[in-house]
Amino acid sequence: MLEITVRTTHLDVMGHVNNAKYVEYLEWGRCDELEKRGIDLWQMLREGLGFVVVNLNVNFRREAFAGEILVIESGLKEIRNNKIGVLEQRIRRKSNDEVVCDAEVTFLVFDTKAHKSITMPENIRRMMLAEPT
Repeated sequence: MLEITVRTTHLDVMGHVNNAKYVEYLEWGRCDELEKRGIDLWQMLREGLGFVVVNLNVNFRREAFAGEILVIESGLKEIRNNKIGVLEQRIRRKSNDEVVCDAEVTFLVFDTKAHKSITMPENIRRMMLAEPT
């Protein structure tokens, strides 16, 4: 779970959080979730591995405004065939728990040297399945 405060630079001409910014918030939430599961994204990159989002389904439910505190929640839904991971994410207002956005994110582990997806390494799979700290 990651908390953020909406800044004026996150707003569009309508005065609420821009849809593209929600996608960025979701990314921040995913990175935070992976770190809490013990996954070091920079170490993975040094080893020639990375996570690649292959599908992102986002539902924009409510507007969010400058000064509001938003809570980004991320959790593993499933790992399919030891290769495809699916995360569920939700952004809600801290003040009243109202969901402003939710998403389902499909990802793969990518070999940056071979330029292809690979079977999820066992150590990463174990960390993905473990409860975050």
